[in-house]
Amino acid sequence: MANSQYLSRLSSDDRKELIKKLWLAQNGKCFISGDAIDLDLHYHLLDIDHIVPTANNGKDDPSNFALTFQSANRSKQAADLNLARTNWRSKKLTDKLQYEENRNPNLTDVLLEYGGASQKLHFKIKDDSITYSFGEIGNTSLQTLPIYKDAMSEERYFFALLPIEYIFHDDKINPRSIGSNVTKLLAEFYKGNPQLHVSLGYIEENADNACEIKLFDGQHKAAAQIMLGVRAIPVRVFVNPNKDKLIESNFNAGTTLKQVAFD
Repeated sequence: MANSQYLSRLSSDDRKELIKKLWLAQNGKCFISGDAIDLDLHYHLLDIDHIVPTANNGKDDPSNFALTFQSANRSKQAADLNLARTNWRSKKLTDKLQYEENRNPNLTDVLLEYGGASQKLHFKIKDDSITYSFGEIGNTSLQTLPIYKDAMSEERYFFALLPIEYIFHDDKINPRSIGSNVTKLLAEFYKGNPQLHVSLGYIEENADNACEIKLFDGQHKAAAQIMLGVRAIPVRVFVNPNKDKLIESNFNAGTTLKQVAFD
């Protein structure tokens, strides 16, 4: 609940009027949980809180207030209500899958929750370039990108900013689930800190020249950004990779090499 000089000066009638205005602006739903609010039945269960905390230069006036259930507001893991709402939606997805299927969500679940993983990429490869468009989602302009070749492994790859509709979860190379530590990434990206390592994916040529782009590394980073509303993810995409080598490299990165953060 907000520690607010503005709210402390309101009369009972003024507070009721403010609650009604916030309720209407939020389409009758809790700002954090999205659950419906009945002003008659739930009135004693409601909080008014700052969306952006005053400690973060949020205003102490109605333009920065939101109406929430006390249970959602007081159990939140973030002071900023926009981030709290994202955390709540993430927890709701996790609770649903644990109850129905006894598992944690993976990138597929996150993508489907936010409108992704729906389109194959149609492409042409000629010499050392790839050409494609995102016509299935209304962007028919052709994009041509260079294909690079790794000097040591000889794996071929390109870099692309991919709409989430074209991104899929890989269930073979690194079929990991999205753990609770995604909340730390949500907070990190919400603060505006950049992603330091792009996600990794792959495509495989076929007779149709159309395939799903499978992400096998950086799933947590991708999931966190998607939850925060990002609609396109930067990806290093391998072309017809040796999957056994990718599996070995991915395994060694977390075991033998024990990658750590730089100072």
